Amino acid sequence: MAGLSIENVTKRFGKTEVLKGVSLEIADGEFVSLVGPSGCGKSTLLRIIAGLEEQCSGDIQIGGHSVAGQRAADRNLSMVFQSYALYPHLTVGDNIAVPLRMRRLKGLQRLPLIGNLMPGARTVAGGVSRDVTHAAEMLEIGHLLDRKPGQLSGGQRQRVALGRALVREPAAFLLDEPLSNLDAKLRVQTRSEIAQLHRRLAATFIYVTHDQVEAMTMSDRIAVMMGGRILQCAAPDVVYEDPDRIEVAEFIGSPKINILPLEIMSNGRLSLLDHSLDLAVIEGSRGVASLGIRPEALRLTDDDSPIRGRVAHSENLGSEMFVQIEVAGLEERVTLRAEPEQRKALSLGRSVALTFDTDKALVFDADGARLRRLRHLNAATSEVA
Repeated sequence: MAGLSIENVTKRFGKTEVLKGVSLEIADGEFVSLVGPSGCGKSTLLRIIAGLEEQCSGDIQIGGHSVAGQRAADRNLSMVFQSYALYPHLTVGDNIAVPLRMRRLKGLQRLPLIGNLMPGARTVAGGVSRDVTHAAEMLEIGHLLDRKPGQLSGGQRQRVALGRALVREPAAFLLDEPLSNLDAKLRVQTRSEIAQLHRRLAATFIYVTHDQVEAMTMSDRIAVMMGGRILQCAAPDVVYEDPDRIEVAEFIGSPKINILPLEIMSNGRLSLLDHSLDLAVIEGSRGVASLGIRPEALRLTDDDSPIRGRVAHSENLGSEMFVQIEVAGLEERVTLRAEPEQRKALSLGRSVALTFDTDKALVFDADGARLRRLRHLNAATSEVA
């Protein structure tokens, strides 16, 4: 296994710049997810790493060695595609064995019928069979080796694709939205299996997805991509709780973070819907800004609050409720994550007031950059707490 280094990679298709100077260090054995909306460049970046596309500038290093100009077949990487890319006429065992036979058998040894008569062919075939069986047992598909892909479920086909990648013992595994063709139940099961496989192998995984849940639950780090750039790369809890930009805060998290309009007064104090907050910016921007509050950071209050409105919709999920509240002056509803026992207090049409801990407040300037240097004020005196 090996680490990867991506250095200032750019890619253009005609006049369209898809990647705009992407740099990323991935440690040996790390699981990194490239996550972002469709068209952000994540799959293009993965294909460049694999050698299926050539970058316009920049460099890719695998295990400390540049692979610029190196063929995909020579990079020792295994790629799992969204479509599985299985050979329909071959059995599961033969599909898994394809990369081993291509690597270990010489030209004449690969021929049907007479290939087995060539010197050394039987010995190689025995080794291939043992490695295929080992990979299949690891993925719990040993009983499927004689079946054709058309006889398998979507989850089983995905395991076969993983098995074919696994037997190569690659420097790194590249996975391009491998769960997108599965139903919801199978996605949950298969992402757990992929995470367990990563822990068992201690291998380097680079995983592309537009599904933030997949990225959050499996990854050591998440690289959030938008517009051909990596906006932030950090551990899942850091990206969720401490985003660098408003775009990252809005993309990561379900339900979506509440973004409320702020004004930074001349003295740095924050004003929300014409109400002064007990929070101020130490230095930097003045004027228009935004406040990000996660649904779970809001709570009901009987005190005076700028966030007052009417319950417009609720979703009871059993263990929790998501309640949408219409607030005068806001275009989008505010989402509250509540406990089921609060159902009566959050009945449709009811007027409610919400508050939050200022420690949970995420403040962004007019350009969407995070403002981190804040001070908490004493509510009574407006002095620094």
